[in-house]
Order: sequence, then structure tokens, then C-alpha cells
Amino acid sequence: MGKYSRDLDEKYEKKIKEMAAVTGLRECGVTIEPICLNSKKSYGEVIKSNELVQLFTGDDSMVCVAVNSRLFDTLDEQTITVLIDSLLSQISYDYEKDKVIITKPEISVGVGMLQKYKEVVVQKLEAAYYGLQQIEQKDKEEKEMKKSLRTKKNRQ
Repeated sequence: MGKYSRDLDEKYEKKIKEMAAVTGLRECGVTIEPICLNSKKSYGEVIKSNELVQLFTGDDSMVCVAVNSRLFDTLDEQTITVLIDSLLSQISYDYEKDKVIITKPEISVGVGMLQKYKEVVVQKLEAAYYGLQQIEQKDKEEKEMKKSLRTKKNRQ
């Protein structure tokens, strides 16, 4: 059996489609296709269609949300909802570039770290993430300022 299959339980397929409808991605032309993930290593994945799929279907906006139905069968409804939401939150649409964007989670915590530090590890990783964003913004502003100064200098 391959890593993915089309035999996803109807209840999970329906739930994914219902939750995807709320995101507004459909209005952008993004097609969400629920599929089954046969891997034992993950609860789910988001996969953007590749060039070959685009060639045969003519659809460059299809995104597959693959979920591990064997795992989902053992989980409560709230956990399933959170996991599907975490997958759907990786999908966005860039209007300027007119394309689908898949963004992997910005924060990732190992179970061992979560057990050791509890919620504190998430707070600290979130702080580090925002700190990196601030540094990136500051570097961008400095680069723009240098470019502006060079342009001014060249005009004189």
C-alpha cells in the first residue's frame, strides 16, 4: 500500500470539507481534496499539487489534506477538529502572486520537551518566533535605508 490512498472514511472527508468551507479558500479558487494518509508517523499532511498533476488535471489550485484515519478512529471529536484545523491553517492564498501557499508550522515542539516544560515551552518558542520576525523586519528596514542612501548619493 502506498503512502496515500483515496479510501478515506466519509465522516473525515465530510469534516475536512466542512471545515475547509469556513476558511474562505474556496472563494480564492482553491480546491481542498481530502485523502487518506497510510503512514504511521504522522497524523496528517498538506500536499500541494505538483507539475505533473497540474499537467493532467489543468488544476494548479488543488491541495490535498491527508489524514491518518486509523489514528483518527481512536481520537475524540475535539482532538480531530484541532488536528484538521492545524492542517488547514497551513494553506493560504497569495493574491499578489495569484498562487496557493503552503506554510509549515512555525512552532514545533517535541513530546519530551512538552512533558518536561509544559506550556512554558510553547510560550518561549512563540517568543523566539516573534523575536526572529522583529530581527527580520529590522534587517529589511536597514537594507531599505542603505539602498535609499545609495540612491540619494548617486543622484548628487
